[in-house]
Amino acid sequence: MQAEHVDTLANHYGIPKLSFSHPAQKGMLDCFPLETGAFRNIVLTGTAGDGKTSLCIDLVRELTGRSELGSNGIVRIEVATNNGPRSITLIFDVTAWRKKDKGVLCSEDVAVLAEMAASVYGESNKIFVLAVNDGQMHELFRALPADAPEEIRRLEKDLIKLHARNIQDLNERLRLINLSLVRSEEIMALCLDAILKREEWKCFDDEAENPLFSEKSSLRKNFFALSSPEFQGKLLMLARIADVTGHHLPVRGILCLLTNGLLGHPNAKDGVIRPGAEAQQLLKDGASYKAALHRTLFGENLSAGTRNKRSVYKFLSMLHIGEETTNDLDELFIFGTRDAELAEIYSDLVAPNPYDQRNCEFDEMLNRYIRGDIPNEEANQQFLKELAVERRRIFLQATNEQLEKYNLWHITIFHHAGDYLKEVVKPLSMGKSPGRLHLRKIASGLNRVWTGLLLAENASEIYFATGLDLTTSPVSDIFLAQVDLDSEPPALEIVSSATSPIPEILLRANGRSFSFKLNLPRFEFLCRVADGAMPSSFSRESSSDFMSLKQRCLRDLDLKASTRTLNLIEVRESGIIYKRPIHLTDQ
Repeated sequence: MQAEHVDTLANHYGIPKLSFSHPAQKGMLDCFPLETGAFRNIVLTGTAGDGKTSLCIDLVRELTGRSELGSNGIVRIEVATNNGPRSITLIFDVTAWRKKDKGVLCSEDVAVLAEMAASVYGESNKIFVLAVNDGQMHELFRALPADAPEEIRRLEKDLIKLHARNIQDLNERLRLINLSLVRSEEIMALCLDAILKREEWKCFDDEAENPLFSEKSSLRKNFFALSSPEFQGKLLMLARIADVTGHHLPVRGILCLLTNGLLGHPNAKDGVIRPGAEAQQLLKDGASYKAALHRTLFGENLSAGTRNKRSVYKFLSMLHIGEETTNDLDELFIFGTRDAELAEIYSDLVAPNPYDQRNCEFDEMLNRYIRGDIPNEEANQQFLKELAVERRRIFLQATNEQLEKYNLWHITIFHHAGDYLKEVVKPLSMGKSPGRLHLRKIASGLNRVWTGLLLAENASEIYFATGLDLTTSPVSDIFLAQVDLDSEPPALEIVSSATSPIPEILLRANGRSFSFKLNLPRFEFLCRVADGAMPSSFSRESSSDFMSLKQRCLRDLDLKASTRTLNLIEVRESGIIYKRPIHLTDQ
């Protein structure tokens, strides 16, 4: 639903819309100082649902006191300043504004862009705000006619350069605000507050006789579960993982995730509970576990087609939370109530059901599975699905201490996500370096994947090698160089990025340096390889990625084999290498 439609509905029903101060709002308002009138043009970009239209509405309200933008995709406002009036043109919906003839922008639209370019590179009192999705920005300029003014072409090149380099200001007349750079974790926190702190939730006390708000209501249970520190902490943690895996979660997607988490029900029309007779009947039927928060947050109540329309559900699906098998947890399900040694752990981790959302039929399904009484493949698949859901319930309601103590990240695709957040991302955010233990593990992973040899598990040096044919082949046993982690400056560092939440690995050798992003998938791959996984067997995609990085690394560090002597790497006991020289005959 678009922002302008939300405003219309809010006014119609007399209910304040969900809102919060967007992190980009101040940066926009700073471009319009009424004291001086030195306004700045803005290009507001990002993905669909990032809040571009809402920011335009807020800007108009701040400058004029009104919030209507109309339906043509463009609006012009007059603003009084201490240095005289200023005209601001806001293109808030490019699709509605843009008119094409045979794929080419009409002359009126080209004239608007020409005025904007003239304002950016001149001193016009006409200021422009262009809100456009990343893809739309490129499409807009590609649709220019062949004879478009050169100043518009200049604007196109400057915007592409600013966007590619994550630079905000071109000059005193233009600011590019990329909403995709706003951290998903920050947006998640704002959305949680905007939803959970509304006064309307007093309905659980004031209207407890209404089935929708009663003790047995899935909405009530989901609200209190979502309000808990454990669930909120997990959602913030997952949003942080989105940031460090290169996934951006837009405002609209997060709001859809949270509202569906609260209101979702698999038996309701369109999968969402609405007030009325249907809701009362659904809530009388019991089995509220079917609409439990650990199910609806992952869109279990929605069709696959509906989930696939939202990037937030694609991201959560990618994590495979609960779908990865871990013997410790599955053993706990089976023997936790029967084995005295496991009883305490079972009581601590599995038995707690504070929001009454556990499937009451799960234990019986488990017993039938153990006895071999599952009648058919369909029933078998249903049990395996419920097993994954139960693992997910435990993951979401666990404390941070339990996550670490019971290795619960192992039920996700990223077994080392906890280490990555705690031992890499957190220290860097505090201006500290990650611990030496994890540096050695990363070095070990690099050594194993870049040589193809089973070298030491906790390395204190990094080896650069190439293949017998002097290429970056998977098995590279021709020694090129060795650098120590304790050298000065360090041969390997993990450093913060100035423009991204994803840290970087910095390698130094031969008086040169090479860096690459250490996102969570790369960290996971290096840790798995350091623990003994075969690179190409564990992930062919990641293995190819690191082969490409190796090629760039050797090039940037200018490491080449000697023309006189080749040092052949031989692996001795405990993964220690021995260099056997092979002298080449002079030609």
